[in-house]
Amino acid sequence: MEHSQFPSLTKFKVHHEVPSSAEFEQLFRALSRCQALKEIIVTFDGYRNNNDQDPGSFLTLVPRFLCFTQFKIFQLYLHGSQIYLDDNILLQVMSTWPQIRILEIQDSGLLPSHITFRELFTALRQCPHLRVLRVPVNITTIAIDPDAKLLPHTTLQRLGLEATGSDYIIENAQAIARIIFTLLPCVIQVNRSTIRQDWNAVNFHLGSLRAAARAAGAALND
Repeated sequence: MEHSQFPSLTKFKVHHEVPSSAEFEQLFRALSRCQALKEIIVTFDGYRNNNDQDPGSFLTLVPRFLCFTQFKIFQLYLHGSQIYLDDNILLQVMSTWPQIRILEIQDSGLLPSHITFRELFTALRQCPHLRVLRVPVNITTIAIDPDAKLLPHTTLQRLGLEATGSDYIIENAQAIARIIFTLLPCVIQVNRSTIRQDWNAVNFHLGSLRAAARAAGAALND
């Protein structure tokens, strides 16, 4: 691929073991010539310790894709490795890809996420067409007033929030459910890809809120 030209390439998918820094640079240089890319799915399996790989290559992995501005699908999975994400990177991503429909970024989840629950909703405002979102999130402090007058995001239908590291025990499930119910009206439940049961309480409260809303609506129509 390094010596080929694909100026009209719109979709790219790769499933490979975790590359070294040099291998990733080769891949990225090739992709950077494909400015028409609209869909990309990257899966890296395995683990490399810092003796084999420059850790900075994964600290900056997501921002390297910000040179592409037409993404509608971006899915990045690191199985067995870590990727650094924080509020600023997520806001950059969503501001750069306003046409994005599917955004999924997932690693092994062994370390706490630097994406806060409050700034997640701030970033969401940049992507009015987003339908599917999966990112790691730190839910130890939600810092959102469930009664605040915020505009809901009405296109998001599937939400996957990975509570990572030691933060996977959710102690504020009812408050989180009220926020999702209010600001993401098309999200029925929070999906998860892990075997942890951390979002069951949130989904229970979401179901209760929806049932109460349906009952109130039915009463008004009687």
